[in-house]
Amino acid sequence: MLKRGDTFNVGEICPESGVYRLKDRDCKNSSGCKSEDQREIPLAKDKRFPPCRNCKGKVAWEYVRRA
Repeated sequence: MLKRGDTFNVGEICPESGVYRLKDRDCKNSSGCKSEDQREIPLAKDKRFPPCRNCKGKVAWEYVRRA
């Protein structure tokens, strides 16, 4: 079971369906990645963590809550 704050990198397989938040410090263009629709994403189990939609960077995602 995941805990809030568990972190995953781009390309890793999602271990549990839930909502994940972009870790701003890792974004290459954080001024453009501030909108909530880009900062938090729902992700289903067994899907891969995506790059940031705005900067396409290899960011990290942290677990927020179950979906």
